[in-house]
Amino acid sequence: MKLSGMSLSRRRFLAASGGAVAAGVFAANLTTFKAVASSGHDAPAPTGEKGEKHIASSCEMCVNKCGFFAHVVDGKIKKLNPNPKFFKSRAMLCARGNAGAEEPYNHERLTTPLVRVGERGEGKWKKISYEEAFKMLAEKLAEHKVKNQNRSSVLFASSEGFQEHMFHYLVQSYGSLNTVRHPTLCLSSVIQGWSSVFGVFPDADMHNAMFAIMFGSNRAEAIVTPDSIDIQKNRPKGQQIVYLDPRYTATAAKADKWYPVKPGTDLAFVLALINVIISENLHDEAFVNEYTHGFEELKAHVKQYTPEWAENECEIPASEIYWTAREFAKYAPRSIAYPGRRTSWYVNDVYFRRACAILSAICGCWDTEGGICPKSPVPIKKYDVLFPYYEQAESRIDVASYGAFANNLPDDERSSSGLPKDSCTYLSEKDGSWTRLRDAVLREDPYKVDAMVIYKQNFIEAVPNRKKTMQMIDKMEFICAIDIQMTEAAYYADLVIPESTYLERWDVVHSLSGIWPIATFRQAVVEPVFKTKSMFDIAQGVVNEMVKIPELWDDADEFEVDDFKDEIVDGILNKPIQDYIKYQLSGHPGAYEQMLKEGVFYLSDKPTYGNTRKPGYRFKTRTGKIELLNVKYVAEGLDGLPTYRAPRQPEPGKYRFILGRHAWNTHTGTQNNGFLWEIQKENTLWLNSAEAKKLNIVDGDRVKVTSSVGEQELAAYVTEKIRPDCVFYAHGFGRLSPQLSHVYNKGASQAEILEDYIEPISGNAALHETFVTITKA
Repeated sequence: MKLSGMSLSRRRFLAASGGAVAAGVFAANLTTFKAVASSGHDAPAPTGEKGEKHIASSCEMCVNKCGFFAHVVDGKIKKLNPNPKFFKSRAMLCARGNAGAEEPYNHERLTTPLVRVGERGEGKWKKISYEEAFKMLAEKLAEHKVKNQNRSSVLFASSEGFQEHMFHYLVQSYGSLNTVRHPTLCLSSVIQGWSSVFGVFPDADMHNAMFAIMFGSNRAEAIVTPDSIDIQKNRPKGQQIVYLDPRYTATAAKADKWYPVKPGTDLAFVLALINVIISENLHDEAFVNEYTHGFEELKAHVKQYTPEWAENECEIPASEIYWTAREFAKYAPRSIAYPGRRTSWYVNDVYFRRACAILSAICGCWDTEGGICPKSPVPIKKYDVLFPYYEQAESRIDVASYGAFANNLPDDERSSSGLPKDSCTYLSEKDGSWTRLRDAVLREDPYKVDAMVIYKQNFIEAVPNRKKTMQMIDKMEFICAIDIQMTEAAYYADLVIPESTYLERWDVVHSLSGIWPIATFRQAVVEPVFKTKSMFDIAQGVVNEMVKIPELWDDADEFEVDDFKDEIVDGILNKPIQDYIKYQLSGHPGAYEQMLKEGVFYLSDKPTYGNTRKPGYRFKTRTGKIELLNVKYVAEGLDGLPTYRAPRQPEPGKYRFILGRHAWNTHTGTQNNGFLWEIQKENTLWLNSAEAKKLNIVDGDRVKVTSSVGEQELAAYVTEKIRPDCVFYAHGFGRLSPQLSHVYNKGASQAEILEDYIEPISGNAALHETFVTITKA
């Protein structure tokens, strides 16, 4: 197979299949990786089947959805191997992907529906059948609709994934407008920032770029395919990477230059780059004149942001800023200001992401080889479904509460102007804003939300200020959690419904948009070990119980309800999920059969550049141009151009707590996986050596990390690899659920100490705004 000139020879395929990227090097030394069958696979398969087969599917151990072939012997998974035709993941399967083989056989996974019989959080449960669970959930939904005369009194929370699509069939069947997803704990600000310039959120062509600036995007450890593989195995000759991060990460080690930037000042650095490029006439004048709006305003605006000024702000020498600007322009358009993914950093993060997009635009690094490119999809069919209009459904609580209370912003220059004070201006209707929504629920403003249905989102560990989240839980009269393990969200629920793991179920087709778009799906590689059900089956079962309850439908037109039962319940949910998949692929003859065989479908393995660089093309902005000056922001009273306002810095004796990722765990979902637990059994606090000496702390000492909202204890890792004004520890430890025995009360939780500041333009949580003190335990 060829990928735009990148040959995947057998030698390279074998090298990639060993688990390229940082985590792979651990695998050879782990006893559990040597034989998957040693981890509870000894029991016979439920079907008693015999024989050997290789089944194509896609991974769910993180958001990347990389392709694999499951090697199945006698109905049990022997090993997961990378799919050489899955070019999005460059024929790679990382340590997490390999460790997925343990998921169906994990001795602590949920295996049967449970209803709480003791106090919430006491851990006392009664086993019930799926049929009983479906009926209970349907009756509880009806109860809250009747009691509150408001369907939106039930909150539906979900995490990213193929089956989330089916969860929203359940949500829309009920009709609550209060849904909340993961983006405002992750990437809302980067989507908003780049979209405010180009009208879309693009990809970076790292495979062909000659110069790249990366801001805390630790791609050697925070794996995003294909970028992580490209920067480590497929870098073009002569490519330079400049990396800004307060920590010396694995990506810093791979970079040509590492700048330990002062936290919160990245915007100063980028504005100074723009200053140099414009003042020295290094920009692409022809591209700017034809495709952009607001260049003259930008030119006047950035005169104040000289490299000498920026040096004082971000602590990067002015000479390095001049060099970076000139190199970026020299290699343009094959230069990249890398967008990143998890960008929930600071309260002014959208403005920083806008500046990165503007830097790319003025150098013409758009929709061209080696630059920033709009994503392309593989077209798949979608059902044109219409749910009933429900009269008893109030507006979203995080929108309806606007004007009732102020956003949580730190007291510094950034919150004095340029940021919305009492609203999150650009919310996605489905995503919501987690921190804003939680505050509105706690205030019961403008109405009460007293029930939750959660699909695989462990918000107790994901949302900052865990104590406040527990207060929200205390307000809930009923909580249902659907998951594969007893997460904290499940442990504090009243009804728990197990879902099948991704290796035991069929999932609908998803188009993975990008520079090299592909479509993938999942097929069951083994039968459900404990006869669990998929979210598709759960939605089907609950909705079928809902249609039996008359009071659930008395606020909707009866003809719309009849159409809903006919077209959605009987026409979609009561048919096999394979019919849904076949319909999605029906525009591509032979695609379904190809999916079954190869696990992937694509129209071409070659990228397409330049579709938006044609005369008369209209960008999805108000002016139809690339908006260096955003006219919508101006109309809303926001800064039309990115304006630097200095962030507050920690007082003496305090440290900024920063977050980051590594290659062997995903959020809070994989720490209890026995294979991955062998790599990291507990997190540790990164503390600069000079600061440790001041505090009389040595490597391995137990320390307390204290913020204004919480305190945690863990071991210190004394190192030169972090700035003196920062501390860091990894996510996913210090857990509250005893059924996650590997990490229960082990290490420290981030959610417990993080303060809940908000980036109000996108609704994103601002997770790098917390200051802590460090003391010996």
